[in-house]
Amino acid sequence: MKRETKRSKEFDYAGFEKEAIGKLREGRGLTGDGGALTGLIKRLLEIALDEEMEEQLPKLKEEDRSNRRNGHTKKIVKTGLGEIEIHPPRDRNGDFTPQIIGKWERGIAPEIEEQMVALYGIGTSYADIRAHLQRMYGMEYSEAFISRVTDRVSEEMDRWKNRPLERLYCIVYLDAIHYRIRQDRKVKTNAVYSVMGVDKDGKRDVLGIYIDEAEGAKYWARVLENLKDRGVEDVLFFCVDGLTGFPDSIHSVFPKSIVQRCIVHMIRTSLKFVNWKDYRAVCKDLKEVYGADSEASAKERLIKFGDKWDKKYPEIRQKWENNWVELSPFFDYPEAIRRAIYTTNAVEGLHRTLRKVTKTKGAFTSERALEKQLYLALQYSKKSWQKNVRSWSEMARVFMREFPERMGNGRV
Repeated sequence: MKRETKRSKEFDYAGFEKEAIGKLREGRGLTGDGGALTGLIKRLLEIALDEEMEEQLPKLKEEDRSNRRNGHTKKIVKTGLGEIEIHPPRDRNGDFTPQIIGKWERGIAPEIEEQMVALYGIGTSYADIRAHLQRMYGMEYSEAFISRVTDRVSEEMDRWKNRPLERLYCIVYLDAIHYRIRQDRKVKTNAVYSVMGVDKDGKRDVLGIYIDEAEGAKYWARVLENLKDRGVEDVLFFCVDGLTGFPDSIHSVFPKSIVQRCIVHMIRTSLKFVNWKDYRAVCKDLKEVYGADSEASAKERLIKFGDKWDKKYPEIRQKWENNWVELSPFFDYPEAIRRAIYTTNAVEGLHRTLRKVTKTKGAFTSERALEKQLYLALQYSKKSWQKNVRSWSEMARVFMREFPERMGNGRV
């Protein structure tokens, strides 16, 4: 029969209950210094440690018969309910190795560390996380410790970056967002390449984020090669902005894909030439062009647009005609597909979500720090971007009709 420790006989639960009620009436908190439940938590931890000592002591005596209990030591532990001072048992040789709270550990609050990661994921700075935990739980954590906790997601992040992808994506949106990073004692602006895909079931997913010094078509080709290495064999549509060399880079990796240039980006580019007084009129006439029922009708309307505006803004029609091959593919498809491919708004919406998280940041200390922040931001904002595409059943029927071999013979 296990020996009952002196500590287990001393605790007066009835007295504790009376004392706890008194503290609550005085307006004290549940935990922390003088909290109503602090004594009970302290009691449970100490009893649990005493039980561990009782289990380990016979084995310790087998190794050294002179070893025995040697009183108690003092220790302050951090729990999910605040800091508590406890008195764990010890043995003469110092061989006791408790599992509930390790010999050198000072915390049993995994939920606190989860909060650190969650707060960092929504853009809270280390200093603000530290202040929040001190205010809520009365516990002091250094910014260096919080940084080490958030660094633990690195392995998870690397698995996410290298995870296998689907064989086919119906639509892939490509765009870049820019952030400042400290490098060699200088602050430089780097490009973050974002890839969002829509699979055969109409589900959106962020396929990857990549960081390089500046946005360029050559690096986009390397990004697409990475997608191919991870299992992507085919993409029906790529939706992109007007970066020079984009179509060639895409076709070098996915030669069958259709490249649709973002109409919204093209409109923005066109309006750079326009006096603000003419904005509404020019936008209305451009809408007549990209809102046409067919490519032939759109060309006719572009000619009419030129007849009206060429004298004042000759650059606009010229730009549309020079980029017509990438601007016009969406005319060949029904309205449901047009809405999905004529703009890169899906990935731009993702960037707006990331900006909400990172807008308070000045410059990141390294590419890895930026990557960690963006990864956590993505994980904690999935509800805002991981949505099914609207009217997907209608779009899927068109994809099956237009690309039967590439889509496969199974149901979509």
